[in-house]
Amino acid sequence: MPKDMFFNIPEEKRQMFVQVAVEEFSTKSFEEVSVNSIIKKANISRGSFYTYFDNLEELLHYIMQPVKDERIKHIKDFLDESNSNFFEFVRKLFLYDYDKYNQNGTHSLFKNYIHFIQVVKKGSLKDNLIKDFLGTLSDPDFLKLKNVLAKPLELSEDEFFDLIEVSLILMVNTFIKSENEHLNKRETISIFNHRITQLEFGVRKRS
Repeated sequence: MPKDMFFNIPEEKRQMFVQVAVEEFSTKSFEEVSVNSIIKKANISRGSFYTYFDNLEELLHYIMQPVKDERIKHIKDFLDESNSNFFEFVRKLFLYDYDKYNQNGTHSLFKNYIHFIQVVKKGSLKDNLIKDFLGTLSDPDFLKLKNVLAKPLELSEDEFFDLIEVSLILMVNTFIKSENEHLNKRETISIFNHRITQLEFGVRKRS
């Protein structure tokens, strides 16, 4: 979390600082982002940076929090619209992510955040993102998520987390492919739907 001093500066200055940080973490991997680059673009001193945040990792978590909060707002709607089908839920979530983050350029921010967890922190998405994210849900919401999506698949809680992790990796990988190959929305959605269908039904052809 930011230090109290961060919330004492003018709103305009705070928003400019956040915009600079988002741009930096969207266009560079965590290892490439520097305090010097941020303070130069935000026109603040190095000392000011450290009165706001202890380090770059804390800043990254802070700018990612609105992304997480925004997703939580839509989970209930997606649950109600998915007819207890986990894979339909994921398809709706992917479409939402595409429309939402393609507009403001945060696909790369999310991609770099995943890189930070897996490469820099050397952690799993399940333990360092998914469980943390689900932990922000209220108990009734979390139970609803499990009952609606995991119960029909007869999955344990840990198996359910594994399935979410694999689905998230598919989502991020598809976004990366879309960016690298300059795919349009139709092409991107088609690729993801094909991939998630393979996960849902398996790749072996049924006789």
